[in-house]
Amino acid sequence: MRIALIGRDAHRVLAFRGSLIRAAQAAGHQVLAITGHDEHGARAPLAAAGVQLLEAPLDPAGMNPWADRSYGRWIEDTLRGSGVDAVLAYNPKCLAHGTVAARRAGVARVIGMVTGLGHGFIGNGLRAWWVRRAKAMLFRRAFDHCDAILIQNQADRRELALCGALRADAQGRVVMIPGSGVDLDRFTPAPLPAQAAFLMVSRPLREKGLPEYLKACPMARITLPAASFAWLGSLRDANPSAMHPDELLQGLRQSGVQHLTETDDIRPAIAACSVLVLPSHREGTSKVVLEAMAMGRPVITCDAPGGQETVADGENGWLVPVGNAEALAEAMQRLGGDAAARTAMGAASARLAARRFDARTADQLILGLLEGNPVSVTP
Repeated sequence: MRIALIGRDAHRVLAFRGSLIRAAQAAGHQVLAITGHDEHGARAPLAAAGVQLLEAPLDPAGMNPWADRSYGRWIEDTLRGSGVDAVLAYNPKCLAHGTVAARRAGVARVIGMVTGLGHGFIGNGLRAWWVRRAKAMLFRRAFDHCDAILIQNQADRRELALCGALRADAQGRVVMIPGSGVDLDRFTPAPLPAQAAFLMVSRPLREKGLPEYLKACPMARITLPAASFAWLGSLRDANPSAMHPDELLQGLRQSGVQHLTETDDIRPAIAACSVLVLPSHREGTSKVVLEAMAMGRPVITCDAPGGQETVADGENGWLVPVGNAEALAEAMQRLGGDAAARTAMGAASARLAARRFDARTADQLILGLLEGNPVSVTP
């Protein structure tokens, strides 16, 4: 088979879909990636991995319907006559337009994966309502063109049904999946540093909880003067909820949080931390959280969709309320001041990752769907 992966970022294809690509290639399939413009030099690593990269005219954060229509038409024209047998579309805009384009191009198998509901499903107010309504319409149209719909947590499934995106006739094509899983051969338990070392890895988005983290770190430092605090991510992002680079740099300076630049290999950064922090307001299932868990790190995240699936409160980390920097600082102090708890919770994380989030399970499920094998739906 010839399989196309349709996603947002070229440089994240191997990080997020690498194990699936290897599983597909081991089964004799050819894989190509359709993403937005390659701004980080991902073409060479993808080529080395045997993956052809096609760059589509994608504006990931834009709200222009004509630009989105052009993006969908480009995918349709590209796929028609390309010999592609199956498509996996993920990331909200790619799912919304890529599935429809693939079906119109005559692709035999079209799978959509909800990796998170995106910016429009967080927040209140008139603008958020309109964005949510528009996204619900796009999701509904996309789901109508999918042979299977992969959803990563029950909260997202309920939200999609509530807003009318997931109609009753589509429920029979829903398959619940524990995120994209984690490659347990690459992410293995590593010794914990003796000192408390906190790491947050995210895009620079407010909805990821970055402002709360920057506020919580100085509070946590009061009782943890020897602890280190870091954030790994890009300073610039086109998403409307992104912090402005100047504001972010000022926040990093004032909070004493070290900025680590994005890297193709996140493992050294995780190995150098003793606690992974992701106070996100909503996730599908966070890939970096799964990776940190597999490496034996306790996790502090929010008591919200996505976080609730990965952290058992008090067992492999702590859940804190959304948007509450004080509660986040308290949880950081609690773990930072207790090396024995970090060790015990880190071991619990590794066990949970191995039991529930092995990428091989997710990969075989996705690959089976792409190949057209019957898979029981999840009620």
